[in-house]
Amino acid sequence: MIDIEIASVADIEELTRVEIESKLQSFPEHMDDMDVDYATRKYRWQTYFKGESPESAKPERIVFKAVKNKHIIGFIAGHLTNRHKDAEMQNFYVLQKDQRQGIGSGLLKSLLPWLISHNAKSLCVGIFPENPYQAFYLKYGGKYLNPHWVYWDDLPLLQEEVNKL
Repeated sequence: MIDIEIASVADIEELTRVEIESKLQSFPEHMDDMDVDYATRKYRWQTYFKGESPESAKPERIVFKAVKNKHIIGFIAGHLTNRHKDAEMQNFYVLQKDQRQGIGSGLLKSLLPWLISHNAKSLCVGIFPENPYQAFYLKYGGKYLNPHWVYWDDLPLLQEEVNKL
C-alpha cells in the first residue's frame, strides 16, 4: 500500500536520501559530486522548505511524498515561479525498484490540483537532455521548450490526462 502525503521539514533527511539514491540508480554517469553530496542536497532541501531557493521561485510551494512501509520511496516538489511558466516541478523522483507501479502518476496527480488551486495555468520541469525518464512527461503531453525544459500550457488538460490512469 502506497500513501501519498504532504512532506514537511521533518522529512528532509529521507527526501535527501531518496533523491541521491534515485540519481545514482537512474543516471549516475551524469552526476557530479555536488549532485550526490548528502550535505549539499540536504542544505538545498532546507532552503527549499524555507522558501529561499530557487531564486526564481515564489514562496508558494509544496512537496508530496510517496510512503511505503513507513519509508519515503518517491516525491514530487513544485512551486509557483517567474521562470518560463506559472509553476515548476523542482524535483521528481521515485526509487527505481518502485517505478512502473503508478507511483509517479499518483504523485503528479497530487501536485496538479494544488497548482491549479494557486492559479497556475502552465508548468515546466527542467531535465537533463539525456534523462531516460523524459518519456513520462511526454506521455502526458509535455512539449520541449528547449533540450533542458519540458512544459505544459494547460494544467486542467494535463490533470484530465493524468486522471485517466
